[in-house]
Amino acid sequence: MMSYQLGYVDDRFEPAHSKAGKRFRPLLCLIATEAVGGKAERALRTAASIELLHNFSLIHDDIEDHDPSRRHRATVWKVWGESQAINTGDGMLALAGRLILDSSPDASVTLDISRHFQQMCLTLTEGQYLDMSFEGRDNVRSAEYMDMIERKTGALIAFSLWSGAYLGGAGEETRDALRVFGLELGKAFQIQDDIMGMWGSKEMTGKEAATDLYNRKKTLPLLAALERAGPEEIESLQKFFRCASDDAGAVFSILDATAARSLCEARRTAHLKSAMEALGRTAIDGGAREELEALAHELTGQ
Repeated sequence: MMSYQLGYVDDRFEPAHSKAGKRFRPLLCLIATEAVGGKAERALRTAASIELLHNFSLIHDDIEDHDPSRRHRATVWKVWGESQAINTGDGMLALAGRLILDSSPDASVTLDISRHFQQMCLTLTEGQYLDMSFEGRDNVRSAEYMDMIERKTGALIAFSLWSGAYLGGAGEETRDALRVFGLELGKAFQIQDDIMGMWGSKEMTGKEAATDLYNRKKTLPLLAALERAGPEEIESLQKFFRCASDDAGAVFSILDATAARSLCEARRTAHLKSAMEALGRTAIDGGAREELEALAHELTGQ
């Protein structure tokens, strides 16, 4: 089932070549290692651990959100049930934790990276808690949402860059700047994901169109609309969130009327700009910096 999640086998456990996601988090770890003068091979175990952790979070997230598909095929829980999917996710978390203990031949470096890894795991689960808690609240503000995605999305991307730079031999100043670059990139990436999750097609995202909307998840487009809407529009949105209405068309009309998409796009661009400013505070230049910049633009649809 882990192999299925990673795209190596199909639901009959026969070899497959399914899409396995962008895998940009481990890639950022490896790029960061090389960007500061190290060899990517030094960071392979940490990069693999990052990808395993990410997939653990996806398996559990799909269960919690009742998402039937990911990467253009059925999710683990949809094929084998929630109990087996939970167990599969737990197994991937255990593997990630075991692998991170082989980060470096230097025991002190490994211990430091492991401590940061476990703290990042805790931060990620705090973000998931906030995300789910928003579903039962009528008064979620966009500032709270940004705090949530910094934990749920930004923390892992920040760790990927920070740990890669650490394993490449970078000093504290460069490691910290790359960590901030990752946090800001994570916010911009999640906002772009929210935009695509609302307006993107299944062919583009690999998930059913507007799944978050039908799951009554308060993503940034909906929060932006709530903050700009008039009393009648707010009541209409609140009725939808409380499942007193299933009129998704009315919700999209309000999103259009409040220019929610434009606001989200502006915020995405602002966080990408902050990410680039943080990258500029490092000593990284040349091809490595261009590679990080290009990947950041690609991930955020810029």
